[in-house]
Amino acid sequence: MNRRTSFLVVGLIVAALVGVALMAIPGSPLKQDPTLGLDLQGGLEVTLQAVPPPDRELTEQDLDRSVDIMRNRVDKLGVTEPEIRKQGDDQIVIQLPGVSDPEAAAEIIGTTAQLELYDLERSLTGPSISVRGLPIEHTSLYDLLARVQSQVQDGQSEAWYVVNPQARRVVSGPFGTEEDALRKSRGKLPPGRELFAVPSDMVVITCGSDDPDANVAAGCPGGQEGIIPSDRTYYYLFSYAPPEVPQMTGEDFKLSGTRADFDTSPGGGGRPIVTMEFTGAGSDKFEEITRGLWIRGRLKQSPQHFAIVLDREIRTFPQIDFTDSTLSGGIGGGRAQIEGLESIGEANDIAIVLQTGALPVKFETLDRTDISATLGKDSLREAWQAAIGGLLLVVVFLLLFYRFLGLVAVAGIAIYAAFLYATILLFDVTLTLPGFAGLVLTFGVAADANIVIFERIKEEVRAGRSMRAAIAQGYRKGFATIVDANVVTAITAMVLFVVATAGVRGFALMLLIGTALSMLTAVLATRAILALIAGFGWFDNPRLMGATGQGLPRWLRIDYMGLRRYWFAFSGLVVTGAIAAIVFLGLNLGIDFEGGTEITFRTPQPTSLEQVRDEASKIGQGSAVIQGRGESVDGEYTSFQIRTETLPVPEQNELQQELAQAVDATAFGAQTVSESFGAQIANAAILAIIVSLLLIVLYLSVRFQWKYSVGVLVALAHDVTITVGVYALTGREVSTATVAAVLTVLGYSMYDTIIVFDRMRENVPLMRRASIRVIGNVSLWEVLPRSLATTFITMLPILSLYFFGGDTLKDFAFALLVGIGFGAYSSIFLAAPLVGLLKEREPEFARRRDDLGALAGVTTVGGALAEEAADLAAAAGTADEEEEVAPEPRVATTTAGAPGAPASSKRERRRQRRASRPHGRAR
Repeated sequence: MNRRTSFLVVGLIVAALVGVALMAIPGSPLKQDPTLGLDLQGGLEVTLQAVPPPDRELTEQDLDRSVDIMRNRVDKLGVTEPEIRKQGDDQIVIQLPGVSDPEAAAEIIGTTAQLELYDLERSLTGPSISVRGLPIEHTSLYDLLARVQSQVQDGQSEAWYVVNPQARRVVSGPFGTEEDALRKSRGKLPPGRELFAVPSDMVVITCGSDDPDANVAAGCPGGQEGIIPSDRTYYYLFSYAPPEVPQMTGEDFKLSGTRADFDTSPGGGGRPIVTMEFTGAGSDKFEEITRGLWIRGRLKQSPQHFAIVLDREIRTFPQIDFTDSTLSGGIGGGRAQIEGLESIGEANDIAIVLQTGALPVKFETLDRTDISATLGKDSLREAWQAAIGGLLLVVVFLLLFYRFLGLVAVAGIAIYAAFLYATILLFDVTLTLPGFAGLVLTFGVAADANIVIFERIKEEVRAGRSMRAAIAQGYRKGFATIVDANVVTAITAMVLFVVATAGVRGFALMLLIGTALSMLTAVLATRAILALIAGFGWFDNPRLMGATGQGLPRWLRIDYMGLRRYWFAFSGLVVTGAIAAIVFLGLNLGIDFEGGTEITFRTPQPTSLEQVRDEASKIGQGSAVIQGRGESVDGEYTSFQIRTETLPVPEQNELQQELAQAVDATAFGAQTVSESFGAQIANAAILAIIVSLLLIVLYLSVRFQWKYSVGVLVALAHDVTITVGVYALTGREVSTATVAAVLTVLGYSMYDTIIVFDRMRENVPLMRRASIRVIGNVSLWEVLPRSLATTFITMLPILSLYFFGGDTLKDFAFALLVGIGFGAYSSIFLAAPLVGLLKEREPEFARRRDDLGALAGVTTVGGALAEEAADLAAAAGTADEEEEVAPEPRVATTTAGAPGAPASSKRERRRQRRASRPHGRAR
């Protein structure tokens, strides 16, 4: 790169940095703030799965219509910047950042608006109706179901519950089939549990709520007056025999005529109402129902009611005034209104659901995450600490080991960080906690690219080139390695982004963006800076530039290729131990894979696990898995995690309230994952790994040779097996973040391996008479400093994640530390020797000897250490004893006749070639 081009590049970079500064400076007209994900600001995230009716298949139009309806509902809630999108073929993901009432939001969003109208007194059945025809309420669902179990015939039911007879309570349900109920208990009910079912011609309808803030009916059916307070949940059994019962459904209503309003009619008193408009058929049905209610009320001299039931919950049950003779023929005209509502909020909730229409299909909640604003702020603070800590560690390393070149690299990383920030803002990338982990990790990616080039520069300086020439050669020779290494990292990131869940996608996206930008800053920005300062005299001082040193220490120059049996044996033992740990100890699969409910919280003072377990036992959660997180103080913790079977929302709320009162728990986070969603995540993880491996093998086969791919595959299997085995051995929880870590391990393991293979590929045509054992050893000696440096600098930001990233990222960072550490080992001690084993059987290499005479055709550009020749002789073990002066193994090489080689060097090479011929003579 000439100075004119360098000036242009640096000028463009400065202009871009000014633009980034304007986007970051407060008060600037271009000021923008990054979009934070739910885990960093709090809110609600729900993943819904469409369940079509048995008589038809789900269509794309169903999902599109459902997305539109849910978006309309969310807009009416007033949530800022909501996100609603389709996922896969049958799922919808809804994210509501900063929502103040996630429980109410989830209820309104996910409801299918299953509106039903029942003739109340005619539809109540069994223990829910008295001999006088009055409603009978039940406060215990268990007691209600127990009285009708004899009516369940041949397992015919569409609502199954798991119950605890001893405690006389329902544990979980309803489930659509008996198999679903048993699947929840892994195919077999635990001791002390039974199954209850609702008879096939009945349904359970609820009314009221224990939550004083819930918008419920002003009263519920029951008692002598026909109405009881709705300050708790009541259960009823209704007949269910469509199309006769319920008498009307949402299909009989015109949604356009439904709205919340106030009753301005004479005597209405301005009370809240919901107006309804019927279809032609619906108008006839409503008129017939209300006529029957008036007649029956007249005969019994008792008010009769019709119940408006929304998703099997009575929202109101107006009565027909049998004393009003104008109603003797029923209510016609195609319009009616729901009265008796307690608040305009209740009216609005009903109207919102009805205005936006009934969802075309039913939806089940696969995954639901509630994150408090306090927990979000804590996570954001910890993420920034990890990011700043990782950046500082990388900067210190570069300055210590590369001096002025390190300073240039730091400038490149600063440019990289600015461009990364601008990319996040311009493309409106949502920053999540896993995304922050990817951001921290990309500091290592950006530094790695500089290290690859700087180590090349140091090699060229040791070989006798000037600083300017060494920098030019370093960038030229290092470019291919950087491209190959970053392509495989990008492949894993892209696959992870395509198949992973939303949280892990944030990590994959940041890793992908960071990989692309690191190429730009390492190859373009730092090179332009070096080209501009190349004219100064002090620039040619290798010591100041950090380009001195003697390469690999003598004690590390061993026969890596020849000792492969020892490396293979050691790896075999470790892998066997890892497999044994996986088989016999098993993996601690998290909620992401097994389903259930997980609640996290913090306490202001250290609290014992026993105290938390006691509080959980008081509300029936004694079997829950309760763990302390983070560091303990005398066996007490300030951060906890509770994992249990799927809890209904009321039980989640009750558990959180009890913990808040008993141990002052705060910063709650709750996640509920269905078992089927966990299986989907596991399948996606396996698919991601398989697809990544296939794409990487294809790429390496094109860029290198298929035998190199074998070495890569074995090394990857080695690294992944050991990483998973360590998880089994330590009992750490395996989550979706662990899958992201394993895939990242794949990428970084290949990063190191490609550095070695790239040098072997480069040396094969240069060392034309050397055996693959000699080529492999020389290549490893040359790249080992670079490989160790890239591994170390990658681990620095991961260590920052481990110590500063908080409990959420600790397990993720742990997997990376283990995997990348073993990845560095496998690249040197496993992949390279294995490729050597395969290639030494090729005819081209089978006839070559492991001696130094084989290197006669290779010359150095000066500066190579003579002692390396002796080391190579000792490593190969078959040095020619008659050779008086052994040629030096090349560090930076030039082939015979290469442009720029001194004439004396050319003559020496010709003399060596003649001496090496069968009939040649040395002069």
